[in-house]
Amino acid sequence: MLAAGALVVAAAVIYAFLWRPLSDDLPRARADADLAERRLAAATASASVAASRTQAPSRSPLDASIRGALARQGLGASDAVVEVAGTRAALTIPSIRFATLVALVDALARTEAVHVVDATIAARVEPGQVRAELTLSR
Repeated sequence: MLAAGALVVAAAVIYAFLWRPLSDDLPRARADADLAERRLAAATASASVAASRTQAPSRSPLDASIRGALARQGLGASDAVVEVAGTRAALTIPSIRFATLVALVDALARTEAVHVVDATIAARVEPGQVRAELTLSR
């Protein structure tokens, strides 16, 4: 009888102090694992974006950087007006596809270290076309 009672007490202690806490923590552990996987995916995405950036942005004159980026986007000298005053430049594009404008701004920031300080973008009558007036600076 004493051995059977000791076995029942031992089973109750093992259940109460070992098995139950472990089984209660499984949902929390699964949620923590899911959160860790989402954080890893976000960190991997950030690392791939950082790896796509050039290590040393160009330090050519501001107007040359802007004109080079315009040329890489397929825009000629007659498609845009660039006015440089000191460390800032005013870029006016009378008509440009919005997607091309976004790509241009991204290319300027990534490759030339030129960023938009102020922007006025107005829709044009043609679908997808905008008029862009940008103030750019390094």
